[in-house]
Amino acid sequence: MSAEEKWLVSLLLVLIVALVVAFFLYLLGAYRKGGWREVRVSLILAAVALVALYVVRVAENSEIRQLKDAITRSTQPR
Repeated sequence: MSAEEKWLVSLLLVLIVALVVAFFLYLLGAYRKGGWREVRVSLILAAVALVALYVVRVAENSEIRQLKDAITRSTQPR
């Protein structure tokens, strides 16, 4: 593994740890605000946001794939 790959892997690891810490602090703030009920609501909101992000990503990839297929079909000789 090259030095650049090691640097990128460590950067990815730092990003993952930062996201986990941010999520924990988000839930801790929800608990302090309203107890376990607020934590449950916050978890549901976070899950919906993650699912929505995934759905948008899949839709974008689908559109890109369709565009690539259309370009490929239009550039092929008949």
